[in-house]
Amino acid sequence: MMPPTPSSTDARRERRSSTYSLNEKIDVCRGLFAYLVVTAHAFELACSLDPGWAGPLPPVVRNFLFYGVGSGVFYVMGFFVLSGYCIQSSVRRQIVNDGFPLKTYMIARLTRILPLYYLALLFTVVVEYVTPLWTSRPTIWSNGVSGKVLLCQTLLIQNFTQTFGSFAPSWSITSEVAYYILFGVLAAVCVPLRLRPAVVGMGVCAGVGLILQIVYRAGFQSPAVLGTGLLFGLGTIWFLGALVAENTSGFREAPGLLTIARAWPLTLALSIGMWCSQRVHQEFVFLAAGGAFTLMLIHFIGQQRPAPTEPRREPRRHTEFLGLTSYPTYLFHGPILLAFGAALQAAGVATPWWKIWPAATLFALACCAPMGVLLELPIMVWRAGLLKRLKSAPAPRAAAPSILGIPQ
Repeated sequence: MMPPTPSSTDARRERRSSTYSLNEKIDVCRGLFAYLVVTAHAFELACSLDPGWAGPLPPVVRNFLFYGVGSGVFYVMGFFVLSGYCIQSSVRRQIVNDGFPLKTYMIARLTRILPLYYLALLFTVVVEYVTPLWTSRPTIWSNGVSGKVLLCQTLLIQNFTQTFGSFAPSWSITSEVAYYILFGVLAAVCVPLRLRPAVVGMGVCAGVGLILQIVYRAGFQSPAVLGTGLLFGLGTIWFLGALVAENTSGFREAPGLLTIARAWPLTLALSIGMWCSQRVHQEFVFLAAGGAFTLMLIHFIGQQRPAPTEPRREPRRHTEFLGLTSYPTYLFHGPILLAFGAALQAAGVATPWWKIWPAATLFALACCAPMGVLLELPIMVWRAGLLKRLKSAPAPRAAAPSILGIPQ
């Protein structure tokens, strides 16, 4: 057998080193995180339909299933880290002459997240109000099905009260909107002052979150203190992603850090183990999961080899599909799972949890998969056209005074 020629060896090495781009890996993670959240919530539904599910199981197994497999909060921390990274990368490209276009930034962010959010909320309202008309409602996500909570959900302030029924996973979406607004305002203020908004944002979130944590532990345990403290505390995880984006080039030159970043699966396992033990406060579990996904992102960056001379390659279809379906899957899976459970109850199906769980997971994923093309893609196309028109709009002849980058 002839030895490989240098050219064929180089080609093989190149294929191994550039199998997936960083953007493709992010899309894969977004899709997998959404699917894992669906799997976790399908387990919750299965347990609610089979109340005696935990009886014959040892406590260790029961805790692992309920707090490990059946909890999607770990992957929400992954969403926060990836979101902070992507937003900081986008903001860096928008800075021109020590200025930041806050108005364009806010339009871009809100048009990205709100259209599908309100469509999913409308679908949830229909499911929640129709279900009791023909069967009893499954006990999963049973709080907050009221007009008052729906109003708060519509105004994106439900994190301070309750979430609306099976739209409960949307708590993280409204947190995202808060971080978008905070980061945009910080960028508009900090960029002219030559300050780094990611660093300032991390300081703000860590400071406010810590102060409110102390206040809450001191006895002022109101929903407003708890909700605000949680919002800013989780903001530190979001800004971890932004800090990674700001220091990307430095990470590639830090072999020690890249070696540590390979341990991100162990850090994630530690976070899951902490929660399964039920002996660690939830905020430490969140921080450990956020740290794990931050290390994952740094690991991906270390694997990436910049090659500016190469032509840009189109993303693979399956990575594009995963990225496209992640958001609608996350928004719509709650009411879909509720409808599935209600249908089982109406049909009088008495099935053990270990059969309901995979069936509910597959049903929800099958319903959500087409939404990437049917719902998300048209919105993305409309949004791209809107942003293109905004960027190509002629500049005014005279510069008008502005406040935080918004023309008055």
